[in-house]
Amino acid sequence: MKQRAVAVAAVLAVLAAASAAAQSLEIGVTRFYRSATRQTIVDGFVRVPFALLDTLTRGANGVAAYRIDIVVRDSANLQLVSQSWSKSVPARLLASERSSALEHFTFAASPGTYALEVAVHDSASGRITRGGTSLTTFAQSPVVSDLLLATGMRMPSGADTTLGPGEMHKGGAIVEAAVRPLLTPRQAQLGYYIEWYGREGRQAAETTGVSVRVTRADGSPVVTTPAQRVPFQAGGGVTRAMVDLAGLPPGEYGFEVIVQGKDTTVSRRGPFRMAGLETVAVADVPAADIFESKSEAALDTLYAPLIYLMTSDETGMYSTLTVEGKRTYLRRFWARRDPSPGTADNEVMAAFYARIGEANRRFREGGAAEIPGWRTDRGRIFIKYGPPNEVMQRPQAGSTLPYEVWKYSRGRALKYVFMDFTQFGNYSLIWTDDRREPSRPNWESLLGPEALEEVQRF
Repeated sequence: MKQRAVAVAAVLAVLAAASAAAQSLEIGVTRFYRSATRQTIVDGFVRVPFALLDTLTRGANGVAAYRIDIVVRDSANLQLVSQSWSKSVPARLLASERSSALEHFTFAASPGTYALEVAVHDSASGRITRGGTSLTTFAQSPVVSDLLLATGMRMPSGADTTLGPGEMHKGGAIVEAAVRPLLTPRQAQLGYYIEWYGREGRQAAETTGVSVRVTRADGSPVVTTPAQRVPFQAGGGVTRAMVDLAGLPPGEYGFEVIVQGKDTTVSRRGPFRMAGLETVAVADVPAADIFESKSEAALDTLYAPLIYLMTSDETGMYSTLTVEGKRTYLRRFWARRDPSPGTADNEVMAAFYARIGEANRRFREGGAAEIPGWRTDRGRIFIKYGPPNEVMQRPQAGSTLPYEVWKYSRGRALKYVFMDFTQFGNYSLIWTDDRREPSRPNWESLLGPEALEEVQRF
């Protein structure tokens, strides 16, 4: 009972924090240094809750709109920066008290202390919501930059450099930045981006150890990752990664990145929140007759992952069908797998598409071609068998590339070993004792003796 009371209190605290955030602006700044100009580059973020807005135009295509003003003043009250822009959002988003938009701005400043002022003007009501913060720029080159937290990170693919909501270019990657991120059991990955400058005046290459520590509100550690060896060239470099925090109980946490060089250790920390299922909107799982209203492209999207379930007599025909034929195919496909015919719900179908959605959230891969999570090796195993009973994660282990081991103990015991050849979170299956899945012939040499022994013991 005591543990349940603590869990309930944690959930209520997160909900209270989310409710308070829904009524005010959330402002954050992250600082980076440029030695050539001896200036600090400031990336600023403003979380604008849609609860602050009223509907401007109504109807099926109704919208809300706002204008955001950014002003930066120095210690003498002289205006350094003045930026202003307007945005509109669909009015239907105002119905959710947690809906918001993250606005990003950037500016360069010389050493000093500055005041940041933000004003959001609601176009419908004329109401103005204000917020602000102060910041001090770097007087000289720091060893590392501030910590930039992210809920998503990907590499641009080909000519596609278009930024989505909340995204920004940083160090060759596209980062979905966040101000005090709110994670959920369905979206539990948190990323970081840090720039390494080293000691001022030192122009030698250096290899550092980079580790992550997640702490509770009282500072006690919850998760600590092994140090990953990261080489930096003379003049500095960047380190970035995504960390899966699935299974973390609801509550307030700190995310700390520790960088240990030859003669110095520095850390950077930022807050985040983990919500419980209570804060997750109910998934839009396809209902029995949802195929009726779907376009052909949407039907194709629902069909593609079915390769994991198809029998031999169900393959090869779908692409030859008309749009109505595709709808009929999907209806019959799921009718054959309905555990409770005659009822409104098809539990097997709902569970399958829910896993597809979670696989897309957890295992999406970037690179030359963006790969949805359900098409990755980890996504495929997750969709087929659900979450593993045990997971061993090794972001870096000596000279071995990052790898993960999944173990299933329910039913027949199975083990899967995935390796990240890109070192950017894109894991490939290299070995399994599941005879239905392929293993690489050189998987033992890919792991190396020490990692191989650890995998065999797991």
